[in-house]
Amino acid sequence: MEKTIREKFKESFRRIISGTGFEGKHFSVLVACSGGADSLAMLILLNEIKDLFDFSLSAAYVDHKLRAESSDEAKFVDKICQDLEITCFSLQFEDDFWQNEEKNVEERARIKRYELLFNLVKSNNFNMLATAHHLDDQVETVLMRILDRGTGLKGLGGIKSINPSCDFLSNSENNDFFVVRPMLEISKNEISTFMQGRQFLSDPSNYYTKYRRNYYRHKIIPSLDALLPGIPYKENIARLAENAARESEILREMMDSFWRDLVTKNVTTEIVIPRNLIKSHCCDFWLTAFSYLFSSTAVFDSAQFHRSPSTKTLKDIVDFIFKTDPGNTDYNPFVFERTRDGVKIHQ
Repeated sequence: MEKTIREKFKESFRRIISGTGFEGKHFSVLVACSGGADSLAMLILLNEIKDLFDFSLSAAYVDHKLRAESSDEAKFVDKICQDLEITCFSLQFEDDFWQNEEKNVEERARIKRYELLFNLVKSNNFNMLATAHHLDDQVETVLMRILDRGTGLKGLGGIKSINPSCDFLSNSENNDFFVVRPMLEISKNEISTFMQGRQFLSDPSNYYTKYRRNYYRHKIIPSLDALLPGIPYKENIARLAENAARESEILREMMDSFWRDLVTKNVTTEIVIPRNLIKSHCCDFWLTAFSYLFSSTAVFDSAQFHRSPSTKTLKDIVDFIFKTDPGNTDYNPFVFERTRDGVKIHQ
């Protein structure tokens, strides 16, 4: 018998509680709520189970200052929260945020949104920030990483159901709470069915296919639906992401241990790789090792770069360490110093 959306959601949230260590404790959850169907569905479902799992619930609306109607949308979310007897916070981008013409404005907006939410979390001591990423979001993310970028094991892991806050902002000092996504196993169709008869907002920009994710959502995914009738490819991709994330986590723990063993005893912010160790491993090993060094906080906690460089940059690093003549180079946030005896890495 197929599980209902409520059953799926309850099971998913129970796993999240266990994974974050809040099982059997009272805790607090802040919902990032745009007023759309996805985030409102999550807010309603969380409200239904808050007494069962003993947590307090609040919501936050982020006004991106992109549309004139955003102030009315904030009022709509606030009204929904009043009806549910949930505290609602309103956050805003600066008026001049969109005047900056830097590239990758979507990524800048994502970072700014999390900055605002994380500041709210810190000032109110929330334990979790819940976002409404769902199964279809997971499928889009994995496909984009494969087709647009080419990706490795970490990238195949897609969106995680639990993330420490430091995975999002390189300068975050708020490492004592988690970003959680209890909707990852729930499809967009299930959410749409659940929200039938309920009011929610619709952002017209979600249909602009000039944005890459929207192109996948409205062009690529429907094509796959037509080409693969009856095949649960979305669930299969989600299972791929789950398997890759699990194996990547095991590899990360092994790489963290490897790098920690190379930290010098007298200078704890310096790694020394002896020349004989460099020669004892192949290029593929070092490509993987450096990929995990850049995304690790286990060695240099203050580095918090959290994103691996491109494959080209990793290959450049490996080429650098295999040479034996003296030389220096830097790959943010690290400086590499090469001697005949080996390589030193520091910030």
